[in-house]
Amino acid sequence: MKKKQFIKKAVYIFLTVFFLLPLYSQDSVVAAQAEHEVPLLLEGVWKNYSRYVVFDTGFSGFDGQPELQEVLRIFYAWYDDRAAESSSYTQENPRDVNDATPRASAEEITVNFHPLTEQLFTREYNLDVVDENGTVFYAVDEPSGAWDLEIKYPHRKETYHVPVCVIGKNLYLDFAVKTNSFTDSKNELYGFFKDEGHASGILISPPYFSKELTCYYVTDDAVYTLRYWRTDMDYDEEKTATFSDKGDVYQVPAHLRAGGNTYTCVNGRGTKIRNITKGSSFPKEYRANRVAIEHSGPDAESETQVTVTGTIVAFGKPYLTLVPDSAKIEDIIAEDKKRKRPEREPLFPPHGVLDFDWSVVPQKLEDRFKRNLD
Repeated sequence: MKKKQFIKKAVYIFLTVFFLLPLYSQDSVVAAQAEHEVPLLLEGVWKNYSRYVVFDTGFSGFDGQPELQEVLRIFYAWYDDRAAESSSYTQENPRDVNDATPRASAEEITVNFHPLTEQLFTREYNLDVVDENGTVFYAVDEPSGAWDLEIKYPHRKETYHVPVCVIGKNLYLDFAVKTNSFTDSKNELYGFFKDEGHASGILISPPYFSKELTCYYVTDDAVYTLRYWRTDMDYDEEKTATFSDKGDVYQVPAHLRAGGNTYTCVNGRGTKIRNITKGSSFPKEYRANRVAIEHSGPDAESETQVTVTGTIVAFGKPYLTLVPDSAKIEDIIAEDKKRKRPEREPLFPPHGVLDFDWSVVPQKLEDRFKRNLD
């Protein structure tokens, strides 16, 4: 009797799951697939003075998550250490074993991609983004986009966040993203720019993350700098804070989320922001993207309106630059191996080029120990 009840219960559970499975939200499935897909703007080999980074390796780890590949350019960039890569890639391309590269397998680091802005391309790519209202978005000068990289390291339970943005062929870690837009302003950057946080790098070990966020409110003739600090408060998406200048009142979020942490610009339940810094431009070197927003009229005879705005502002020098599209990491490493360090310069100049004044040497042997007072 118990066996029959068990079978009936098992059949019931199977049928329930079978018929309810198609009813699950397809949006969550699509979102999960998108997280595992490497964005087009992140494809290729990226480099700086200390490392090569490859996002689209073609190898995936647990649950289909892409695996990051990092090659460290150690010994002042004279040797390439394949420090992080998929074990499947290692089987196809064995690593060198020497004092710099031990027998231990490379780190296997997985990464997911959460978009912070739309990935936009210029018109020649024919990859315009169209929203549900029929509004068209595309890049004016150079492709651009921003993502929060969710990185997991082996033997660690925590997930680490590394926000990155791409403008053209440069990748930045220090950047801010516009959260609102005012199309009636002549200033393309008018609006509130949220600092997405600044990780210490795309590393083979957990990075350090900024304890403060520096956000900006841009108007027609001024840039206001706002400081947010990390807090243990519960994140409140609806809470706002204000500051004023010459009778004008500006409203910004009181709480922000970045890198898995909560930040605030007010104390406790306060709503007024203090210690605002005002300037005529951003306080450091920056580079902004330009995005075109194409609005179609209600009918075919209406004129199409195009508004240009900036959605990303990157600061300082790029963290990584894109190697030409034709390059592969295997070819790059092979070329690096062919390099030979130049011979060390001799300690003393070659014979015959000493610039020595023989007139200071006494002609007579008996005078050779005399001090030359001339």
